[in-house]
Amino acid sequence: MAESVDPRERFSGAADRYARYRPSYPDALVDWVVADANLRPGDPAADVGCGTGLFTRLLAARGIDVVGIDPNEDMLAEARAAGGARYVRGEASATGLADASVSLVTVAQAFHWIPIEPALAEFSRVLRPGGRVAAIWNLRGRGGLMDEYDALLRRFSREFGVLDSWEETLRRLQGHPSITSGRDLETANAQIFDLEGLRGRAWSSSYVFRGVLDREGFDAALARLFAAHARDGRVEFRYRAVAFAFTPRPA
Repeated sequence: MAESVDPRERFSGAADRYARYRPSYPDALVDWVVADANLRPGDPAADVGCGTGLFTRLLAARGIDVVGIDPNEDMLAEARAAGGARYVRGEASATGLADASVSLVTVAQAFHWIPIEPALAEFSRVLRPGGRVAAIWNLRGRGGLMDEYDALLRRFSREFGVLDSWEETLRRLQGHPSITSGRDLETANAQIFDLEGLRGRAWSSSYVFRGVLDREGFDAALARLFAAHARDGRVEFRYRAVAFAFTPRPA
């Protein structure tokens, strides 16, 4: 049976791996999110569930006055060590932001951990009139290595397939009655890994470090998977980078 862990604490003890091995986001996707919200340098934004600050820093690099918000102190420590933006403790249903204080709320690789209804109510409260929300994910690609990696997770992890999926959360948002003016973008993304990098990427996932009991068996199977697909000592880990931008109706 899957371990019951507060989603806010799922990455405690693994934030360093998350910071090192998780993918960033394509420039085209970040620029699309900024343009959709009609942001200009200096405009205020909040990156909720910011984790180690991957997306927060991309907004800050474009001149956006962004604050990263996360409930997990381990993740915030990694974000603050990397710098590039301001980070505070908070959560999706209680950001600590003032009413009508930001023009954009982003949630990158985190909405599947968040209760949707209270989050939408909070985002509606903190957004300025006409403000936008963008839900963003790097979804794993299909075919070859990626399909076999997915099968490996299903074989070894007692949590994979039990937790709410990224795709299911995206579908729920797209069909939610409290959302208007939804727009979508999808683009390609990828990471190139040696064997150590592939191991790091795998063990940065909460359903691996919390859900895999046979750690030696998992690592051995992962090494075999790497050997079967490596070219010049590297594999390509492919993603579909997706963004769904929308306006929440006032509560």
